[in-house]
Amino acid sequence: MQITRVSAHYLRLPEVTDRCDGTQDTCLIKIETDAGITGWGEVDSAPTVVKAVIEAPLSHQISNGLANALKGQDPLAIDVCMDRMMATANYYGRVGVGTHAMAGINLALWDIAGKARDCPVYELLGGPYKTKFRAYCSILFGDTPKETGELARRFADKGFTAIKFGWGPMGQSEENDIALVREAREG
Repeated sequence: MQITRVSAHYLRLPEVTDRCDGTQDTCLIKIETDAGITGWGEVDSAPTVVKAVIEAPLSHQISNGLANALKGQDPLAIDVCMDRMMATANYYGRVGVGTHAMAGINLALWDIAGKARDCPVYELLGGPYKTKFRAYCSILFGDTPKETGELARRFADKGFTAIKFGWGPMGQSEENDIALVREAREG
């Protein structure tokens, strides 16, 4: 089996704000093979930059788009594919958004591997380690401490025993950060 095409698909809500909210846009990565198997990955990063990293044309030996590095490769040779991407992105992308793009491609490669072997990816990774785990809610802080407390209570009432708050107004002022965390804990 060989990779025939790697493409990046930018998705964006109709209206995007400057609020620190990673759900407003994303980049889906699609890898197609000559065997008709398609793998999908997703990257929560700067999606238009991820798309550029993947679809960039050849510039020189160590500055090439990740899609070019993978065309014709065996998608089941995941480590080989990862090594090729690291080499081709040597000039621009071994940190930050370059590694984010590689991680999304890695997900798509594992998706192909699971489909090719007709088994869930967790089996390819060694089987189930845990069969039960504590689920938690992951949400943005509310715009105000009061709203944050209300969110905490709402999700606790739904049965969540752990809630991870992030982003939103956090980091704008120390006083507000303390109030947000206090309300999240008390909620």
